[in-house]
Amino acid sequence: MFGLGTSEILIILLIALLILGPKEIPKVARTIGRGMRELQRAKDDISKSIEFEMNEEEYGSHSKKSDESHETQETTEDKSENEETKQV
Repeated sequence: MFGLGTSEILIILLIALLILGPKEIPKVARTIGRGMRELQRAKDDISKSIEFEMNEEEYGSHSKKSDESHETQETTEDKSENEETKQV
């Protein structure tokens, strides 16, 4: 956790106790916890959004390629039908 050892964490908690007092520490801890939860949710939302966009782009490019190959195949079939009609 941030490269802090046990002794550093204890010093920070002691200073917080001296500055804030015993009544304010639980309130501050709750506020920090809520803030960290909101940050985690925001990070998850952004990650999901990016993943969705990447998947959509990947599938979109596949469908475009298949559409193009399907159109090419239809064009080839149309040409062969036109040639058969001309021969008759």
